[in-house]
Amino acid sequence: MSISTNPANLPLQMNTDHHAHVVQFYSEDRFLLDDLSHFIGAALAAGSSAVVIATKGHQDNLSDRLRSQGLDLAKAVASGRYVVLDAAETLAGLMVDGVPDIARFSEVIGGVIARAASAAQDENHRVVAFGEMVALLWAEGRPEAALQVEKIWNQLARAYSFSLRCAYPMQGFCREEHADSLQQICDEHSGVVPEESYSELTSEEERMRSVVRLQQKMQVLLSEVESRRKEEQFRLFVEAVPDYAIFMLDSEGRVTTWNAGAQRIKGYTATEILGQHFSCFYPAEQVLSGEPQKVLDLAIKAGHAEEEGWHRRKDGTTFWATGTIVAIRDQTGKLVGFGSVTHDLTERRRAEIALRRSEDRFRLMAEAVQDYAIFMLDPEGHVSTWNTGAERIKGYKAAEIIGRHFACFFPEEDIRAGKPAQELKTAVQHGRFEDESLRRRKDGSTFWANVIISPVRDETNKVIGFVKVTRDITDGVQKDKSLRDLTAHLLRMQDEERKRIGRDLHDTLGQCVTAMKISLDTLASGLEPKDAAIRQQVNQCVELAEECVKEVRTLSYLLYPPMLEEMGLKSAIPWYLEGFTARSGIQATFDVPTDCGRFSRDTELALFRVLQESLTNVHRHSGSQTAHVKLLCNGRMAILEIRDEGNGVPATILAGSGECWQRAVGVGLRGMKERLAQLGGTLEISSTEHGLTVTAIVPAPETSQGLQISA
Repeated sequence: MSISTNPANLPLQMNTDHHAHVVQFYSEDRFLLDDLSHFIGAALAAGSSAVVIATKGHQDNLSDRLRSQGLDLAKAVASGRYVVLDAAETLAGLMVDGVPDIARFSEVIGGVIARAASAAQDENHRVVAFGEMVALLWAEGRPEAALQVEKIWNQLARAYSFSLRCAYPMQGFCREEHADSLQQICDEHSGVVPEESYSELTSEEERMRSVVRLQQKMQVLLSEVESRRKEEQFRLFVEAVPDYAIFMLDSEGRVTTWNAGAQRIKGYTATEILGQHFSCFYPAEQVLSGEPQKVLDLAIKAGHAEEEGWHRRKDGTTFWATGTIVAIRDQTGKLVGFGSVTHDLTERRRAEIALRRSEDRFRLMAEAVQDYAIFMLDPEGHVSTWNTGAERIKGYKAAEIIGRHFACFFPEEDIRAGKPAQELKTAVQHGRFEDESLRRRKDGSTFWANVIISPVRDETNKVIGFVKVTRDITDGVQKDKSLRDLTAHLLRMQDEERKRIGRDLHDTLGQCVTAMKISLDTLASGLEPKDAAIRQQVNQCVELAEECVKEVRTLSYLLYPPMLEEMGLKSAIPWYLEGFTARSGIQATFDVPTDCGRFSRDTELALFRVLQESLTNVHRHSGSQTAHVKLLCNGRMAILEIRDEGNGVPATILAGSGECWQRAVGVGLRGMKERLAQLGGTLEISSTEHGLTVTAIVPAPETSQGLQISA
């Protein structure tokens, strides 16, 4: 695309280039008609032909100007060298379904160009043309159709030789979105003639100065457009905000703008409130006290004023609101009005009142509780509140303890170990801390306490303190200790009774049955051959006596195996597993470290009882054909593990503690759990679909690796 800047030379250029397609922009018809009269007049004077497709007004004005140049238009029309067509009528004949039709255009306009070329009297049969059909389409708001006509003119130029001038009034390109279409129009032409304010400049210096002025104006316009665009965006944003009443006041306090949020919050429509004084938003008593004017005066003095209080709606109801009024001044500092933003805080106000009441009720409740010490700590651990229960349990009055660090409740050894700070740290990390340990009263005495510490956080999740609840459980701890002591005593008595019964069975009943067997053997040996029937009965009695001896010995050993006391757990387990396999048919294996030594008497006895009870459950309930026993020494702990491959126990039952759990694991195992607890140990029971595992853990000296014994 090129830009032609010398209208005086333009006709010569057109006469020279038979395929030029130039677009001209104009602001006044005079400028367009002056150029057209030179363009068309020069062609007719040289014997060339001219085709004009224009509006009626432009046709008449152009004809007058051509006649004033001394041209005989009547003769030119008669000879076919000057063809004038009405732009609107011609365009209507070229359109199909609202779109320019290429075939019709080529047929109609191509025929006109061809006939005009034949009528030309110059040597090369030149034709010049002017078309305003594109300007009509643009004025109708159909830029795509105008561009299509421009493209068809270019296609027609490939078949016919002519120079074409198109024209658009510059007023039609007054909007920002026209920029792309304007560029597309220029791209379809071989030359562009700018509007007259530029084309009329005669020197290059004037044109350069004009370009600079135009660039400056363009920047001003771009800035204004951007500013207006932002203002429009902000206006749309303000109007759309539903939760804030945003409006303007004039310098006297009368409402000049109104948004959707203001209508929703205050109840007025824009037509109802515009022009009204903003004091109508205040309760009557505030209006009488001059509060609205005080707010405006403060905004004028300080630049802005903030308030929070009751406001009034159109229907007379009130709501709690926070508002900001800002004084607005022009560039000279003159006050031109105010901007106001109001937010309805009624729900927040209600929530605050409800929260305050709830806090008051909680405070009264906490103060009234006497069985629990309930109090607050600040983030560093200093006491900030105190209740009646805290005073009763710990002995301090509120005036004595508030402000002191809660470490004063700990024994000295816990303070040296850093326990107070660790408790707060754990509460922050895990959201809660709970412990049962000794605490100290004001008088220095100690008591067993259950302590729960929970962090308190604000809306930003920042820790602003702690709630501490302490319960005196000394009585419960003492009862638990008494119960454990009783349990230990009962277990010792049980073991001693088992030992006594086992020895009695072995030493008394066993000896009697053995003597009876010897007597039966003697009786059998003295019978005659004729007493065969009697001998058979006596032999049966001998067999029964032998079985009785074995059962008495087995029962005695099960009650209290002498091997456990004489050789230790490591030797007693294989002996017991051998008998278990013989009695139940369940194959049992045993893993034990090679250098595992003896444990204390109580430890070995407790682990052996766990083994007995566990294998009894395997035999009775699991359905397993195997059992695996492992004795390990891990550091200073002895670990006995009994595992089967049977049915297992459902996790829901295993996690319980009631009758179902007792049936599942046996009452005996619960007793073993208490026995291990007396030694500082634990009993763990786990179950999977592959079987049940019982693990007993008790403190013991360190040992190491092992061998496997099958029983």
